[in-house]
Amino acid sequence: MKTYLKTMLLILFVTVQNTTAQDTNRLLNTKEKNEVVLAIKTHLEVAYIDLELSKKMIMQLDKNLKSDTYNKITSPVEFAKTVTEDLQSISKDLHLKVRFEPERIAREKLAVSEEKRLEMEKRTAMQMTEINYGFTEVKIMEGNIGYLNLSQFADIKYAEETATATMNFLSSTNAIIIDLRSNGGGVPSMMQLLSSYFFDEKPVLLSDFYERATNTKTQLYTFENVKGKRSTNKPLYILTSKHTFSAAEAFTYTLKHLDKAIVVGEITGGGANRTKRINLNDEFTISMPYIQAIHPVTKTNWEGKGVHPDIKTNEKTALVNAYVDAINKTAKGNKNILLNKIGYALLKEKSVDNAIVVFEENARLFPDDANTWDSLGEAYFINNDKENALKSFKKALALNPNSESAKAMIQKLVNIK
Repeated sequence: MKTYLKTMLLILFVTVQNTTAQDTNRLLNTKEKNEVVLAIKTHLEVAYIDLELSKKMIMQLDKNLKSDTYNKITSPVEFAKTVTEDLQSISKDLHLKVRFEPERIAREKLAVSEEKRLEMEKRTAMQMTEINYGFTEVKIMEGNIGYLNLSQFADIKYAEETATATMNFLSSTNAIIIDLRSNGGGVPSMMQLLSSYFFDEKPVLLSDFYERATNTKTQLYTFENVKGKRSTNKPLYILTSKHTFSAAEAFTYTLKHLDKAIVVGEITGGGANRTKRINLNDEFTISMPYIQAIHPVTKTNWEGKGVHPDIKTNEKTALVNAYVDAINKTAKGNKNILLNKIGYALLKEKSVDNAIVVFEENARLFPDDANTWDSLGEAYFINNDKENALKSFKKALALNPNSESAKAMIQKLVNIK
């Protein structure tokens, strides 16, 4: 893993250095900029998913060509960045990007033999193996709650076996939490496969896709057959942040609106539509959203709006909030003891804020339990919250006048200046 990361960082560094060198030596003239803008306008008019927005973007490009907005730019990288900002200011579409990448275009134009193609595919598969196809962490947490940290949606051509093993491992849990807070997307096939594990065998429509350029519609269904056990009737939580994007949002939005998942965290990035990269000339490309995703229930998607959580909280506390909700929905008997145990485990990990969330919920659920208030007081004390710590220990003592620990902590807090 470390070797792979070092290699990727080196490649990134060299690429940036090469691009910077090219940018330093390459100066754009007015004719070249006009030709790039003309190509962008042509592709927007033909392929961009929203015709009305494409017209507005074209008008803005024409306006900027006539002004000094583009005239004073000679750096190709800066030009690409500025045009991208202009397009996104109107479309609010984070998938829509112009890039200066002559080396990439040159590589694409090289004739690739079948042997070379297979070698490249093998190399890709090895690289995906190094990061375990995005399946960063999977575990069973206290209370039999399953947890999966998924950093990307890899092609099931490579990752089906890993996905199957993961879903089988989690199949006997009481609830499942899938963490997409750092997931920037990937390919639809993994979204389709993972979704299938939360439905019965009969295929369910996940999404319609409409392509404006060809006026055609395609559909994405769950798989009728999956390897291993399904998890159709248990609570599913999906954790999100502002970094959750594209295919990760598709998975979240789809299952949320099919009443299969509770979304916990922040509003996501807002990139809904399928994108392809188009060469504008030998130096510039554009990432063009050309297929619109349409949910079968909402008849729309999350483009520009993001997926809104059911339980809104910040990125850092999303996991503990989902965890507590899952325990509340699934734990049977001695729930206060279980929550207390989870809280102390978090304190041991020095995750004090998350421990406080658990202890506060325990106190809300079991307000007459002295030990619950004593634990909450301890967490507040560790967090240097003297006022709330004192209130909690006094509550514990009121419920159990014989509590020596509560008495000692109250005395200690009173003596703190």
